[in-house]
Amino acid sequence: MKYQPALPEHNDNVSHEHPLKDFLLILSGLAAVAALAFWLLGHAVDWAVDSLSAESEARLNRMAAIEMPASPKNDAKRGARVQNLAASMYQCAGLNFRPQLRMHQSDVPNAAVVPGGAIIVFTGLLDRVQSENGLAFVLAHELSHIANRDHLRAMGRGIVLFGISALLTGSDSGLTGLLAPAAHLGTAKYSREREALADARALQILNCRYGHAGGATELFEALKKEDPETSSVSHYLASHPSMQARIDALTQAIGRQGMKVRQVDRL
Repeated sequence: MKYQPALPEHNDNVSHEHPLKDFLLILSGLAAVAALAFWLLGHAVDWAVDSLSAESEARLNRMAAIEMPASPKNDAKRGARVQNLAASMYQCAGLNFRPQLRMHQSDVPNAAVVPGGAIIVFTGLLDRVQSENGLAFVLAHELSHIANRDHLRAMGRGIVLFGISALLTGSDSGLTGLLAPAAHLGTAKYSREREALADARALQILNCRYGHAGGATELFEALKKEDPETSSVSHYLASHPSMQARIDALTQAIGRQGMKVRQVDRL
């Protein structure tokens, strides 16, 4: 009988599956573990933030504070008006400190809370809102983020996300980038929920300040005209609810709570 060399039929050290299939299974497992860990630790961050005393919150804000850019000198008058408008709502927002506020020269119609609990108002926002009430709602929205401690939640969740990624794949691993989209879906959904809560609280602040809710949807209506948002998929990937969803939610809340809506004066 002639000898015919051959590999053994069964070898526990050699996989009969395609390497790509093994890779995808491992990647899916890592993504599932990362998502579960992020979900659990994210809730732990929320619990810790909600449990903070006012003194601890102030210390964290001082530690996380960044150097704020100076407001444009040519916008000093508008900056002072925005600052005074925000200050008129601190009590309605229930804040235990007065956030810094700076103007930033930009065409972007936005405002944002930065680490440390300070507010940056982009000058493009003042070109989109047509009334003091419309501007007041946007400022009230940012004050709501501060009152809800969302800037601290975002910072804590960012640290958790980086830690999980480094633990599972190594800080310099290319897998970090592959796992990032799965984590983004979770953070985007959470961010939309926090934005909706901030809108709801901002509506209360606006009604407290003026005695009515006129101007609450002004910015969203203006931005919706500029961008009709025809893609339904983009909403689920975005960190903010769609403009129409925010308009509908605010309109329903106004009706449900019996708030008045009065005509507002232009800026």
